[in-house]
Amino acid sequence: MHNSNSKGFIAVTAVVVIVSGILVYSVASMASVFAYSDVVLRREWRIQANFNAQACLETVALMSARDYFLEGDIKLEEFGCFAHVERDHASNTVDVRAQSIFSGISSSDFEQNFSIP
Repeated sequence: MHNSNSKGFIAVTAVVVIVSGILVYSVASMASVFAYSDVVLRREWRIQANFNAQACLETVALMSARDYFLEGDIKLEEFGCFAHVERDHASNTVDVRAQSIFSGISSSDFEQNFSIP
């Protein structure tokens, strides 16, 4: 009788150890999957924010070429961006800077200089 209790205890202990190991492995795997997914998602958001800032820069450049008096800070809701236009009336040059925010991720600063004939 003493041997059968001892074998049962060893079997239960082995099952508990194996299940605990599988549980720890599963939690570690899910944590790494979540971390990788977050990195990929933020990278996609950063790319989209840069695309929005480039589109904003081009739009504001066209607006400033069309409107001689357009200067200062401009906000375009369509692209979620902020642009700043500086105009030098003496040399007919325009400096445009734009930055976009997409889902809390900021884009790089984009800048364009051009002259208006």
